[in-house]
Amino acid sequence: QLSRRFVLRSEGNHNMLRRTRLWLVPIFAPAILSARLAIADEPTPSQMMEQIRQLQAKVERLEASQATRTATVVPADNSSAAVEADAQHRSQFLDESNPFTAGWDGKEFILRSENGDFTFHPGLVLDVRNMTSFRQSIPPKGGGETNSTGYDTQNGFDLTRVRLTLDGTIAHNIGYYFQVSADQGAPLSLLDAYATYRFDDSPFSIKVGQFKDPLFHERNLNEARLMAVDRSLVEYLLGGGQTSRVQGIALLYDKDRIRGQAVLHDGFDSINTKFFDAGGIGAGVGGGAGVTPTNFGASGRAEYLVLGNRSGDLHPFADYDSGFTSLGYHQDILVAGAGADFSQAGSNDVIFHTIDLQYNTANALSVYAAYLGAYRDLHINQGVAPAASYDPGFEFQVAYLFVQKIEPFARYDYTHLDPASVTGLASHVAQEITLGVNYYLYKQNAKVTLDGSFLPNGSPTDSDALGILKDSGNNEFILRGQFQLAI
Repeated sequence: QLSRRFVLRSEGNHNMLRRTRLWLVPIFAPAILSARLAIADEPTPSQMMEQIRQLQAKVERLEASQATRTATVVPADNSSAAVEADAQHRSQFLDESNPFTAGWDGKEFILRSENGDFTFHPGLVLDVRNMTSFRQSIPPKGGGETNSTGYDTQNGFDLTRVRLTLDGTIAHNIGYYFQVSADQGAPLSLLDAYATYRFDDSPFSIKVGQFKDPLFHERNLNEARLMAVDRSLVEYLLGGGQTSRVQGIALLYDKDRIRGQAVLHDGFDSINTKFFDAGGIGAGVGGGAGVTPTNFGASGRAEYLVLGNRSGDLHPFADYDSGFTSLGYHQDILVAGAGADFSQAGSNDVIFHTIDLQYNTANALSVYAAYLGAYRDLHINQGVAPAASYDPGFEFQVAYLFVQKIEPFARYDYTHLDPASVTGLASHVAQEITLGVNYYLYKQNAKVTLDGSFLPNGSPTDSDALGILKDSGNNEFILRGQFQLAI
C-alpha cells in the first residue's frame, strides 16, 4: 500500500508539473525582476525575455529530475499493480515461490510446503475404555495380577493408549517419525524414533533408529487402525506382543506389486536399550520366552499385491496400511504377506514367522487370515527349561461396512503353547472368540467400538491392555467399550 501511494503521488506530481509550466512563469518572473530592480537599473525588454527563458529552463530541469526519480521506483511497465506486487513479495517472511500451507487434508492436520518437500504432522491417539472381565473357578495363586480366586469380576475405566507422534519429510526424500507413550498411566516413554532416506528415482530406501519389528501385519498397523478394540490374543502371545520394537537399520523396497524390507537389529524386543545391552525376554509365557540376552537379530517381510491396480492416485498399499476396515477403499484388493525374525541369545535362539492374507472390497467387505509360529531352541536356562519347542497359532477375522458408519465384525484366534516350554498351565490352548461393532463418528479419526470376547480355555497369562486376565483352563468373558480419537 505504501508503494502504491508513493507511485500515485509521484505520477500526480509529474502531471502537475506539466500542467503548471505556464503559470509558474508569471509567478516567478515578477519576483525575480523585482529583486533585480532593487539592486540594478531597470532591465530592457530583451533582458527580461532572456530572464524568462532561463526560468523556463530551470523548470524543465526540475521536471526532468522528478521524472527520473519516478522511473527508478516504477517498473518498466509503469503499472502501480506491479509495484504493489513487488512490495508484497519483498515483505514476505517466507519465499512466495514455495509458500507453506496448513490445515486438515481430510485425514490429518498437516503443515506442508507447496512443493511438498517439507511436511510436519503432529499426531495424537487417545483410547478411553471401559472393560469388564469375568472369570470362573480361579485356582489358588492362579489369578495373576489381581491375586483373585474362585469367581471374579473386574470392571473399570482405562486410558489404554495415550500417544503423541511427530512425523513428516525434509527435502522430499528424507522422512522422520517419533512416538511417545503414556499408556495406562505409565511414565512417558519412547516407542519409535527413526529416520528414512529414499533414493531418487529408485524403489529403495533406508530406515534407521527404533521401530516396529516388521514381520507381523497386525502389529504393523497403527493402533488407531485396528478393527476390534485391540489386537488379538494370539498376536500378543506369538506375534508383536513378543517382538515389539527393535533398534537397527532396514533396507526397504517398494515398486509395482511388490514391497518388502530387510532389517539388521540388536535382537527382538530391544526397545530402549544401549548398544551393549540386550533384548529378548526371560521367564514368561509366549513364543519368545527364554531367549535372552540377545546378541543380534535379523528380520524381514515381503508383501505382494495379488488383486488391485497401482497407478496414478490408486495406491493399494496405502489402503492396506490404513487398517482392516474397507472404509475409504478405492478398489478391491488382495494382499499376501510373509515375514520372519531370527534372534540369537548365545546358545538360545528363536525364529518367529508368519504368513497372512487380507482381502477388501471397496467400502464393504473385509477379510483377514494369518498363521503365526515361533520355534525356540534353548540350551541354557534363561527362565525357561532348555528344550526345542514350537508354538503355532492362527487368526481369522471378517467385517462388513454398512452406510459408511456401522461395521460389525467377528474374530477367532487360536494359540497352542508347547508344554516343553511352559509348565504349570491347566491348558496349553488359548482361544478367543470376539464379536463387535464399530461406529464411525468421523472416519477413523473418531470412532466408538463395542465388543465382547469369550475365552473357553481362559488365558495363560495377564494381558490387561486387552482386558484379559489370567485364568488358565477356565471360562473367561470380556466386555469392552472404547472411544477413540486419532489425529
